[in-house]
Amino acid sequence: MDRKIVKDVTFLFLLALLVRVSYAILFVEIEYLLSEDQMGYIQLAQQFPESGFLGMTSERVPGYPLFISSIYTVFGESLWNVISIQILLDSASCVVIALMAKSLFGKGFWIAGVLSVINLNMIILSASLLTDTLFLFLFILFIFSLLQYLQNERTSWLILLVLFISLATLVRPSSYYLLPILLIGLVVWRLWHRDTILKIGKLVILYLVIIGVLLGGIHQRNYQQYGSTALVSQTGTHLLGWIVPATYQYSGQGSYQEGQQLARGKLASALQRDQLEELSNPFESSSYLANVGKDVLFELGFINILKAWTVGSVINLLAPSVAFSPALRAMEHPSFYETEGNGIIEKLFNYIKNSSGFLYLSILAVGTIISVIFTMLALVGVFKMISALPPITVTTLLLLVGYFFAITGPIIGVKYRLPIEPILTLFATYFLNRIDRKKTH
Repeated sequence: MDRKIVKDVTFLFLLALLVRVSYAILFVEIEYLLSEDQMGYIQLAQQFPESGFLGMTSERVPGYPLFISSIYTVFGESLWNVISIQILLDSASCVVIALMAKSLFGKGFWIAGVLSVINLNMIILSASLLTDTLFLFLFILFIFSLLQYLQNERTSWLILLVLFISLATLVRPSSYYLLPILLIGLVVWRLWHRDTILKIGKLVILYLVIIGVLLGGIHQRNYQQYGSTALVSQTGTHLLGWIVPATYQYSGQGSYQEGQQLARGKLASALQRDQLEELSNPFESSSYLANVGKDVLFELGFINILKAWTVGSVINLLAPSVAFSPALRAMEHPSFYETEGNGIIEKLFNYIKNSSGFLYLSILAVGTIISVIFTMLALVGVFKMISALPPITVTTLLLLVGYFFAITGPIIGVKYRLPIEPILTLFATYFLNRIDRKKTH
């Protein structure tokens, strides 16, 4: 790495660090770090020295509690120590995104870097005690390693990409289903290159060994204690408790509250039919809830599911990141989930009507405009990239975006957009690079 790159990397890292530290100092209070899911992760981290890696609750993967517990052990049990480490990691994420742009396009380091530095979604979540920042850091390293492997096919990059996606899955299980999909994709790609069966076999074995070392212990515990091969036992609760009501609403069937009532009613009917009161095994319970949820979705039909998934994806793409800011959330405003309305248009109308604060709505409006502009730049950028970059590169990036849209579905929240933010940044950077090149000619 030459001196100019070292200088650029250092300056970009310090710039990102300054922005994130300033945000944390100005807008984050200790009370915010003790709210909602954040308090749950603090409790899990405090239990970690006694419970150990495999003694965690089956509903969560142990990566983030281990992360917090390790920081407590080294630096002391201050929540600001955790935030400080996350800010460092998020600043490093900005640098890696910039390096990806330079590697892919030959330029664009500063465009991608600055877009990442001012990415409010990254900034806000770096100052929260949630899994997102650590997951994003590992996921960005995975994307970088994957793109490098697709370019030069070195085994070292294969090892790193499998390592980072496995570690990311230990932090958030949302990438779990990506593991088999990625393996199938890599095998098909190697077959396309007409590799020998022996070479492909070595790839598969190496892939499975790394995953087995990192995730095998959890699977073994779940199988021995609960008779399940699943990674976590939260699938059923997520499907029936969140996806079903959201699908019901965003497909235009009725309000979110009516969707919740439908889910509760279907569950009660199923329990009565099967003469069950409760299931003590968390994985059996999760499977039961998931089956009830699937039945409800099948009743709604494919078209309604597709409509809800499309609406949810569009909202998550265009939603303003500032909506998750603790400073804005502290302002008086209605809950978006609790706002009634049949379909997204009526829900948005009622939400705006019930929001009496002019400042609150103005900030949301400006944030939405910025999100729309960024998304438009990314969409134009990806269309320009299709004919300019290797098809495997563009296809891989688009499939990763599609994967997270598919698993998020109709669940609304700007934090769910975070894994695709670096990819959207690359798309936008490519388009802005072309504009800059035209100006210089």
